[in-house]
Amino acid sequence: MTDEANKAMHYDATEIELDPLSKTTPSGAPVVDSMLPLLGSVKVRVTVRVGAAQLSVAELLELKPGSTLTLDRHADAPLDVLVNDRVVARGVLVAVGEHFGLRITQTAVASAGAVPDR
Repeated sequence: MTDEANKAMHYDATEIELDPLSKTTPSGAPVVDSMLPLLGSVKVRVTVRVGAAQLSVAELLELKPGSTLTLDRHADAPLDVLVNDRVVARGVLVAVGEHFGLRITQTAVASAGAVPDR
């Protein structure tokens, strides 16, 4: 590491004392409600998980065009909708014109933060 980079990463730290929090009743609008207009334009990656399979390396190397890979999900089971690798909803596969789509059938409970297991 260069001297300049080392200086940039070195900070003088000083301990501070914080006053204890007072026991007050929260008032006003929740932070989340006031932030919704700002958060509305934030882009997130949404993934739909069809299923998974576990293979040995040898089995993986044997796959070729025409091979069938059996997944761990039943054909009539709803698919998982994930945001940041967390299941937030489930739904069924539909056709939207020439594209795949997903009709949402179950959403996350706000207090739990994720959809319960199937």
